[in-house]
Amino acid sequence: MRKINLVIFLIAACLTTSSYSFAQKNDKRTGYLKDSATQMPIVLASVTNLNTKVTVMTSSAGKFLIAVKPKDILSFAAVGYYFDTLTVTSTNSNDSLPVFLKPLGAYLGNVTVSSKGLNRYQQDSIERRKQFLQGIANYMIPTVSAANSGAGIALNIDRFSRHEKNKRRAYAFYECNENEAYINYRFTPELVASLTGFKEDTLQEFMQTYRPSATWLRSNLNKEDLIYYINAQLKNYKPTRNEVR
Repeated sequence: MRKINLVIFLIAACLTTSSYSFAQKNDKRTGYLKDSATQMPIVLASVTNLNTKVTVMTSSAGKFLIAVKPKDILSFAAVGYYFDTLTVTSTNSNDSLPVFLKPLGAYLGNVTVSSKGLNRYQQDSIERRKQFLQGIANYMIPTVSAANSGAGIALNIDRFSRHEKNKRRAYAFYECNENEAYINYRFTPELVASLTGFKEDTLQEFMQTYRPSATWLRSNLNKEDLIYYINAQLKNYKPTRNEVR
């Protein structure tokens, strides 16, 4: 895993979408997402361009295709894995992007159990947060606090220091990835395939096209809501030839 201090200067892209000149071309790049321990492909994981906010899914071979330009930041999230990022240094379409994600410890699959009463996503999230906090202090200076005199409140000037700004950006970056992980946990290939009958490329295309937002999922917590959503999108879906093989 890359150290958090190496990404701190890159993560501002998660906060606002960069403005793109019409004269600046975004070229599509391919890449492969694999398990760092087994070298096996990670199927139907999410790959997000943090600059454009576009998310694509990996294929059955772990392959992805996404539009990028130099200095764009790609973020990778999959159930049972730590987060990671990659900064695009060129748009040479002949060079594929090899990416390896580190699996979380004691990963048991997408199940809903635990001796502590936590579901799989909650357990994974706790472990990822522990790893994240190893690279950044688990403390954020509040904007206001009790005045030293005890009368009223005082403004914390330190909150506006470069260190605190970078820390807040790091937390925002982390939350962006957690949203992607939550979508992956709820919007699973197993559920979508069981309702649609789709496989491989068609399943990937459908999930990529109709990927729900984390906000919608957190407002619709019942499985029935998600089933209704998938069936509703299925009525509008017209398969096309998938470019990622």
